[in-house]
Amino acid sequence: MNNEFIQIIVALATLLFGALVGGRLAMLCRIPRVTGYLLAGLLVGPSFAGIFGLPQLVSRFALGELRIISDIALALILMNIGGQLRTENLRRWKHRIYLFSAGEALTTGLLVGLSVFCVNQFILQTVLSSLTLLQTSTLFGVFTGIIGIATAPAATLMVIREYEADGPVTNVLLTLVGLNNLISAFAFAIAAQLLVSSNGNLASLGYQLAMPLLVGGALGFFASVWAQRLELGSEHKILLLAGVTSAVAISRTIGLEPLLTCMAMGAVLANSSPRWHRLVKSLNEIDYPLYVVFFVLAGANLHIQTLGHIGLLGVAYVIARTLGKIAGGWLGAKIGNFGQREQTWIGMTLLAQAGMAIGLAATLANLWPEGGALVQTVILGSVVIFELVGPLAVRHGLVKAGEVPILSVLRKRAPQGAMEGLHSVAHHFRINLGLPAGHNVENPGDILVRHIMRHNVETIHHGTHFQELLQVIAHSRYDRFPVVDDERNFIGMINYTEIRNLLFDPDLSDLLVAQDLASSAVHSIPPDTSLRDALKTFQKKRNISYFPVIDPENPKKLLGILSQNDVLAAFRKLNLDS
Repeated sequence: MNNEFIQIIVALATLLFGALVGGRLAMLCRIPRVTGYLLAGLLVGPSFAGIFGLPQLVSRFALGELRIISDIALALILMNIGGQLRTENLRRWKHRIYLFSAGEALTTGLLVGLSVFCVNQFILQTVLSSLTLLQTSTLFGVFTGIIGIATAPAATLMVIREYEADGPVTNVLLTLVGLNNLISAFAFAIAAQLLVSSNGNLASLGYQLAMPLLVGGALGFFASVWAQRLELGSEHKILLLAGVTSAVAISRTIGLEPLLTCMAMGAVLANSSPRWHRLVKSLNEIDYPLYVVFFVLAGANLHIQTLGHIGLLGVAYVIARTLGKIAGGWLGAKIGNFGQREQTWIGMTLLAQAGMAIGLAATLANLWPEGGALVQTVILGSVVIFELVGPLAVRHGLVKAGEVPILSVLRKRAPQGAMEGLHSVAHHFRINLGLPAGHNVENPGDILVRHIMRHNVETIHHGTHFQELLQVIAHSRYDRFPVVDDERNFIGMINYTEIRNLLFDPDLSDLLVAQDLASSAVHSIPPDTSLRDALKTFQKKRNISYFPVIDPENPKKLLGILSQNDVLAAFRKLNLDS
């Protein structure tokens, strides 16, 4: 058999087994599995082996051949992120989300750019041929500032999925990731064409900016039309995989990076297809293994040795970008009139950086070999740090924002130890051979409502007018909404099914505000209720899918929301006997 083929198969097997081990160790250490996958790839990759003189388990050749998997996985992730730019999401926040994104991006870009400029101008004083010191420092500052805006969509999305995060901060985060990468990609294309490209002109600039949008938009619209003719979930999976693969292939063929193309495809598909949610749900059933391979490959491709070469420019970049994201997140949320949780925690959740930054740095190195290579070294070394720290920051921010059920953080122990697992396998094997065996079911115990409820929930101010309330309801997937007063005291719940008849009386609706429509929380659940009792409550009130969780000692304090889906999901995962 061909030796090169064996190398590829051995590398893939090594990476997959490494992912299993890395993911399990990450769970034991209470860190995101994404970080475990990255570390596993790093340890089996050629960079680690080269530094410590170990035999290579995964060669550079094999990594190059497996890049197609990374490209498809990243394309799927970017399509998902593009799907967050649905007009219904953007209309929900109106101009505020653009102010938020612009404030955060400008703060990050300016802080990174100025820091790198000052370090080179006044300390390192690196001068490139045919350029003055001021010009060299300016170009370094411009390109590192633009690249610093980009956020890793893959790591962010995977942490959200792993910890089942949901709520206002999570929704804003996903939209900001898409806008961040759009700003970074467009700004980079403009700067590259005007400052370093040998054929920099308006036609070339227009091509680099418009073609990804046209190609991605056409593919998204085509997939949207075709999806209307498909009914099976398996067909939806094939359609999306074929679409993103085509996006990557066409982009590579005509000399474009597929990042913008895939985002444009996702945005158009999400806004034009009535079946977008069904398509994404079908894709979520099969995409996880691809994402796992993507992260293990990303870890294997990390260059540890670049950490020793980034120098003061790299240190300035890492510190400035970290401060820029945190300060920019606060400033953007403040300008956009978002809540305290968004102001405090969004910046931290935007720290992850990888694929987009690496792609932009590689493009710069091709266009501007002398200076771009130095910038690329800085970015590659920084990515090692941000890829490992970023997922931890995303998890921390979402947990602190109250959008991760406590159970998702605590449920980290393997369902069985090594000896228990061996006993279970032997027991099951005996049964299949027809040998007698006992049966023992162990009850893991009751879980409390406080462990699975959503802490940070979308609330409605008691003075919200009826027409504005309808806009909120139209852009939300919930049908029950908590109403609070100026002091954030809980007033009651608005049930959409109870007020929808008011839609036919416009004269009355002009006089109504949210407080008039809120019913007192006759049906609420205390936080220390067991999961079994909570499920019984849902069974008694079959027309209610969400219950407010109220502090029994302070009935005006809303602690969170408990959904029926979260209760049922917890029963399935913990195998409780309901």
